[in-house]
Amino acid sequence: MDQRSQRLFRRLDRAFWLIWLGFPVLIWTVAAEVRGGAARLEGLSAEQLACLETLPQVHRFGPLGQAAFWGLFALEYAVYAGLLALAHQVIRRCAAGRALVAEMIRSLRLIGTVIAVWPVAQLALANGVMLIWARTGDMPGFVPSFALDLVVVGVGLMLLTLAAAMRQAVALREDADLTI
Repeated sequence: MDQRSQRLFRRLDRAFWLIWLGFPVLIWTVAAEVRGGAARLEGLSAEQLACLETLPQVHRFGPLGQAAFWGLFALEYAVYAGLLALAHQVIRRCAAGRALVAEMIRSLRLIGTVIAVWPVAQLALANGVMLIWARTGDMPGFVPSFALDLVVVGVGLMLLTLAAAMRQAVALREDADLTI
C-alpha cells in the first residue's frame, strides 16, 4: 500500500475515534430530548399541539409503553455501535496494510449482513412497539408501517457482494503465491 493510502486510512482511524467520543453525547442528547418532552410542550399554540398529538409522547406513556420505547432505543443504538466498531476495525486493518485477509472479509460480510437484515428487524420491532402502545392505551390506535428502507438493504447486499469478490481475490492471490 502506498504512503498516500496509509495516510488516508490513518486519518479515517482518527475520525472514527472522534465519532466514538461523540457517540455517548449523541445518545445522551436524544435521551434528554425524549425525557424532556413535557417541558417543550409549554408555550406552543393550539395548532402546534394538535399536530404534535399525532406523534408518540413517550413522557406520557405508562410503564410498559416506556419500557418498550427505551428497549427499542437501546437495541437500535447497540446495533449502530456494533456496526461502528466493525467499520472501525476494517479501517484499522486497511491502515495496517491488511486489506485482503480473511478477518477483513469476515468483518465485511458481517457488516453487510447486519445492514441488510437490520431494516427488516427494525421495522418489525417498531411495529411491535407501536402495537404495545396501542394495546396499553398510550396511542389511540395502531396502523402498521410498511416503510422498509430498501436503500439500506441494498447497501448491505452490496457489501456482501464486495466481501464475496474479495474472497475470490484472496483465493486467486493464494493460488498465484503457490505458483512457481
